[in-house]
Amino acid sequence: MVLGYVLALILSVVDFFTEGLFSKGSLSKMKFISFAAGVSIAYIFLVLLPEIYSGAITINRLIFLAVLFGFAIFHIIEKYIRQNFTGQALRKEHRFVHSATSFIYFLIVGFLLVKVTGTNILNGTLLFIPIMLHIVIDSLPRRATKKHHLRALHASSAFLGAVSATFIEVGNTGNMILLGIVGGALLYTVIRESLPKDREGKPLYFITGLLLFTVIILLLWNMGY
Repeated sequence: MVLGYVLALILSVVDFFTEGLFSKGSLSKMKFISFAAGVSIAYIFLVLLPEIYSGAITINRLIFLAVLFGFAIFHIIEKYIRQNFTGQALRKEHRFVHSATSFIYFLIVGFLLVKVTGTNILNGTLLFIPIMLHIVIDSLPRRATKKHHLRALHASSAFLGAVSATFIEVGNTGNMILLGIVGGALLYTVIRESLPKDREGKPLYFITGLLLFTVIILLLWNMGY
């Protein structure tokens, strides 16, 4: 269980210190995005979805609605902003809404890291890896200010979620629902914001991330995990 707190703290620290790590047009950023997308796709299809399927069979098939909700809510928020605001208002609303939704998202992630690692250290660690990569590339835009105390508040969401897990118990069903929401949001993030579009992207780095994480997962399966 302690590992969950450590992983959540690492996410918060990484979130705070990696802002602006890559410039907008950085070639290194595109390589990193492609690599992270490959890792995330491998995680989603080989670990996350099978885990949710297993939970749905054990608990209730309605658990899949949580994945649908997580995916849909991010899509709806994005469409609402872009269809109802333009110019400076669009940028302002985009920053504000993403700041709020991302804070809640990483709060849930931190909560889950404690709950999942409490029962299965490996699953918690595998969840941590793609989430950390997406924090580094800032695939969920949420920067509202350069003020350090507000940056620290936003970055602390994952660790605050981990702390809340000490006092809040939602049971296996609740944990599975939250995992489904996080999974759906991660799937949307990868498809909509991380997979490079058109001529963008570095296929070699995507394949490297995909194969590397797939091999790691296959080795773990072979070891009986």
